Amino acid sequence: MSQQSLFTAGKTIYWPAEFADLVSMLKGQDSLGKPSHPALYSFNTGAIVLAAIIGLIHDRERDVGPQRLEISVDTFERQKLVNSSLASFILLIPLIGTNDLELLRPEREDELLGKFQRYAAGGLEYLRSAMSRSSDSTGFAAIRAEIEKAMMATPRIIQAARRLAEEEEEDIRI
Repeated sequence: MSQQSLFTAGKTIYWPAEFADLVSMLKGQDSLGKPSHPALYSFNTGAIVLAAIIGLIHDRERDVGPQRLEISVDTFERQKLVNSSLASFILLIPLIGTNDLELLRPEREDELLGKFQRYAAGGLEYLRSAMSRSSDSTGFAAIRAEIEKAMMATPRIIQAARRLAEEEEEDIRI
């Protein structure tokens, strides 16, 4: 059975361009995009999901701003963590952050996407700040600490994603 999309076709996730260097660093690249160290993520999507989780954990949101980069929601849907698409995180992080199930209404889809984007932008800002305060000149100690916090939250988010996927399959069978 083909997986049903969680979002309307053509939707996009935006993130602040000022953090492109940080996202590249998480992908193991230097400022020129050349491999420079072991990567934590292969693609921007993983780094943006991590940033949104960090934003959620630290209750940190901010506007994306006019200088922004984009990733298609379809790209998040094609990439997986365990058996859940990364798009599940786009859905669940705002729900967990707001406890507002009404965000699931189709007419509020843009609001839900915006909330995810705000958490991702806030998480990138928080991560940059944590790295600047770190005694480790590379910033990896701060990143490691934040990834550990995110991993503690991730199982709860993945469990929620699995429940959502199971409910969707039940709805399709009905």
